[in-house]
Amino acid sequence: MSKQFRKIILAYDGSEGSDKALQLAASLAKDQQQTQLTVVNVYDEKIETRRVDLAGETPLSLQGYMIEGMPTPPAALGFNQTEPSTQALITNSVDQIFFEAQRQLGSVNTSFQVLEGDPADSICAYADEVNANLIIVGSSGKGGIKGFLLGNNTEKVARLAPCHVLIAK
Repeated sequence: MSKQFRKIILAYDGSEGSDKALQLAASLAKDQQQTQLTVVNVYDEKIETRRVDLAGETPLSLQGYMIEGMPTPPAALGFNQTEPSTQALITNSVDQIFFEAQRQLGSVNTSFQVLEGDPADSICAYADEVNANLIIVGSSGKGGIKGFLLGNNTEKVARLAPCHVLIAK
């Protein structure tokens, strides 16, 4: 007896491991016409704050003011003005990942979702929210701004998932 998976979540980040998961998801979804495949990508923003030791370095000059640990006027470029470029970078990265997934999936009934937070927790929470029958992940992924699925996250998804998990090797 063959199990029908109606709602499949594919964790995809463009890595080699997630490409294998994508191929597996495509073949499953093509065989089961009533299947809704949702490709998810998780954005996990990690902000690092640390002191930079510039001893012996020439102080920076900002619009004629020297910066040496003393108060200076605000920089011309405010925080909110830098957000769009960061947001554009993230959006562009996710768009590229989803474009590649759609290219490989072709006519498979597919939707796309960006999740935020811890990769494994976000994927499992989303699967629970949409009552997914199956989560497909690669055995490993990549780090950085594009990355969301490391080997330990694959294990964590398998442990925490509210449904079946298929790990592509």
